[in-house]
Amino acid sequence: MRPVPPASVTASPARLTVAPLGLVSGVLAAALLILGGYAGHDVTAYAALLASLVLAWGWPLLLDLPRPPGTSAVLAVGALGAAGVVAFSGDTADGMRALSVVLAISLVLAFLHELLRTDGRHALVLSIAGSALGLAVLASGSFYAGAASHPFGDVSVAVVAGASALGLVAQTMLGRGAAAEWVLPISLLLGAAVGVLVGLGTDGHWNVLLIAGLVAAAVGTAVRRVLSDLSATEPAARLAYGAAAVLATGVVAYAAQWAINR
Repeated sequence: MRPVPPASVTASPARLTVAPLGLVSGVLAAALLILGGYAGHDVTAYAALLASLVLAWGWPLLLDLPRPPGTSAVLAVGALGAAGVVAFSGDTADGMRALSVVLAISLVLAFLHELLRTDGRHALVLSIAGSALGLAVLASGSFYAGAASHPFGDVSVAVVAGASALGLVAQTMLGRGAAAEWVLPISLLLGAAVGVLVGLGTDGHWNVLLIAGLVAAAVGTAVRRVLSDLSATEPAARLAYGAAAVLATGVVAYAAQWAINR
C-alpha cells in the first residue's frame, strides 16, 4: 500500500483554522454595513471600503498569488475608487454606473502589475485571475452602498449582511466532521429567518426580503466553501476570508431593493 503523503494529513486541519479570525472579520464587516445602511449610503460606502481594504491586504495570501504587495495595491486602488464614486454620487445611480469605469481601470492596473514583475511572471494566469476575482468581490461589496441610497435599502442591507454573518457563525460551529453537511441548510434557515423578521415592518415586503436572505445565505456558503479549501494560515488571509464572505453578497442587497421599489 502506498503511504499517505504528509500534506494530505495536515491539509484539513489547516483549512479548519481559518474560521475564528474569519468569523471576527465577517461579523464586524456585516455590523458596520448594517449600521451604515441605516445611517446613510455614504457611511455604508466607508464601511464597505474598510472591509475591502482588509480583503485587499489578505486576498493574495489567501489565494497564494505571486507578488502579494503588487496585487494588494491593485485591489486597494479598486476599493478606494469604488468607495469614492459611490459615496459621492448622492441619491442617484451615477455611482453604480461609474463603478464599471473603476473596475476597468483596476483591471488595466492588474495587467500593468504583471508587466512590471521581474520574477519571470511565474503563475501569470493565476495572478491575473486572482486579481480579477478579488475586484469582482470588491465590486459586489460596493453594491451595499448603492442599495442603501434607495428606499428600503437599509432593510435590504440588514438582511443580506446579517444572513452572510450568520452563515459564518454556522460555519464556525458546524464546519467540522459530520456536522459540516448541515452548514448549508442551517445557513439557509437563518437567512430566511432574518428576512422574515426584518421584513415584518416593511409594509408587506417580507417575501422579497425572505428570498434575499435565502440567496445571500446560499452565495455566502458557496464563497466560503471555495475559499475554505485554501490552506493559507496567515492572519491577513483569514481576515480576508471573512470579509470576502460578506462583501460577495452585496449585489443581492441591491437586487432586493430594486425588486421592492420597481
